[in-house]
Amino acid sequence: MASPGKWLLAGYNVLAYAFLLAPIALIVVLSFSNSATLAFPPQDLSLRWFRYLAGRDEFLTATIVSLQVAALASIGAVMLGVLAALALVRGRLRGTAVIEGALMSPLILPGIITGIALLQFFTATGLVRSFDRLVLAHLIICMPYAIRSVGACLRGIDPALEDASRTLGANGWRTFRRVLLPLLRPGIVAAFIFSFVTSFDNVVVSMYLIGADTVTLPIRILTYLEWQFDPSIAAISTVFIAVTTVVVFAAEGLTGMSRRPSV
Repeated sequence: MASPGKWLLAGYNVLAYAFLLAPIALIVVLSFSNSATLAFPPQDLSLRWFRYLAGRDEFLTATIVSLQVAALASIGAVMLGVLAALALVRGRLRGTAVIEGALMSPLILPGIITGIALLQFFTATGLVRSFDRLVLAHLIICMPYAIRSVGACLRGIDPALEDASRTLGANGWRTFRRVLLPLLRPGIVAAFIFSFVTSFDNVVVSMYLIGADTVTLPIRILTYLEWQFDPSIAAISTVFIAVTTVVVFAAEGLTGMSRRPSV
């Protein structure tokens, strides 16, 4: 029979998860409302606002821009994050703490300062194409997440495995590709997911770097909310909740991120 302490802990967990998930459940329910206003509970259920969004070109265009920027920035952040993590964890560098602190600085600086600084830097260097500026800016703010995720995974891998591979005649590149990279796969996938979500959701930095033809989806939603407040925003949120959930569960199934890598 379970002790009172276990029942108390279980009840606390249920309340905590209910508190965290209640806003998400509310958004999902409101997205199927047939009303023109956000009213809970909805009187009738329909797909009205999903059809409405499908006919709004500005939302579709902004979604494509956000997906492209997030994909390119995430791929770049993961590639650079793997190299940085290898240097910080496996390398014998002097001043590792200082280097790591500099690489983590985008997490510390306020987004408004980062956005203004990048805008001035890109303007001074002549980089005026807004799409390129967005990709580079998002790569900078995503790199700390990639370095942390890959670095945490790398610290859990026994260096003796790499030494054994070299002892058996494999060079550095073959050891990395055949031994280290498969073991780093959970960390790389986690780094990509964190980077993609961070980039896709960014508002503060993006608002300084967008152009007329490169408005990201969060900025488009923010602009829309200045003039209208209807369940279409809930419908957009529901779509992204579904996509994010599918991506996370797919990554878990492919890499087993919840399981510790066997080393």
